[in-house]
Amino acid sequence: MSVQCEETNDQSSDAAPRNAAEIHYFQIQSEPEASVLSRVLELFALRDMIPGEVTCKHMHDGDAGRGGSLHIHIAIADMPPHQAANIAARMRNIIPVTRVVLEPAEV
Repeated sequence: MSVQCEETNDQSSDAAPRNAAEIHYFQIQSEPEASVLSRVLELFALRDMIPGEVTCKHMHDGDAGRGGSLHIHIAIADMPPHQAANIAARMRNIIPVTRVVLEPAEV
């Protein structure tokens, strides 16, 4: 499964370029359960935030069953570092989630 959302910005060219450090990247790994993606994205929706990019892949472990893991990558701009760290901590509380990495590093 792949969900992609692109954000375009029609600002004039004299605006200051966006610093790459302002973008936070969340890398989430979880058990392959159907509700995980919506539960992770809900953390942003509750704060009226729309990620610039969302990618979700089901990585199979070779068996034909439901095994493997779910890998979710989220990029979001203009988020204060303390808020990104708070959302990452909340993601870790979602039961099927097994790992959350936040870049740039948490404060």
